Amino acid sequence: MHSYVEKIASVGAQANPTFQTLGIEPVSWGGGKAVLKMNVTPAIHNGSGFMQGGFYVILADEAIALAIFAELDAESGAATISETTNFFRGVNEGVIYGVAHVVRKGRRIVFAEGEVRKGSPDGELLSKTIVSYTMTKA
Repeated sequence: MHSYVEKIASVGAQANPTFQTLGIEPVSWGGGKAVLKMNVTPAIHNGSGFMQGGFYVILADEAIALAIFAELDAESGAATISETTNFFRGVNEGVIYGVAHVVRKGRRIVFAEGEVRKGSPDGELLSKTIVSYTMTKA
C-alpha cells in the first residue's frame, strides 16, 4: 500500500495540508475510486458570491489522486500530465463531494475522472474533471 494512503487511513485529513486548509474530509477510497467531502463557506466564494472555480478543481483533483494512489504500491508514484475541468452549476452553500474513479490504468499512464456533486456523492453534478497521470517509480 502507498504511504500516502496509509497516512490517510491512519490520521484522516491531517495527512494532507490541503484537506486541512479547506476542511476536506476523506469519506472512502479503494478499488480505483475515492470520495471526499467539503463544506462550502463564504471564505471560498468569488466576488459574485459563489464558490470560486479553482476549488471545484482542487476537490476533484484530490479525489482523483486518492483514487489513483490507493491502487499504487509503496514504490510507485504519479504526476499530472493534463487536466481539464468543465463547470455546470455554481454553488454557494452546503456540502459538496468530490467523487473520482480510475478509467484506465496502463503501465505508464493512468486516465481518471472526478466529479463535484452537491449534497451527496450521487447529487447534482456541479463540475467534471478529466485527467491523465504518468506513473513514476521511486
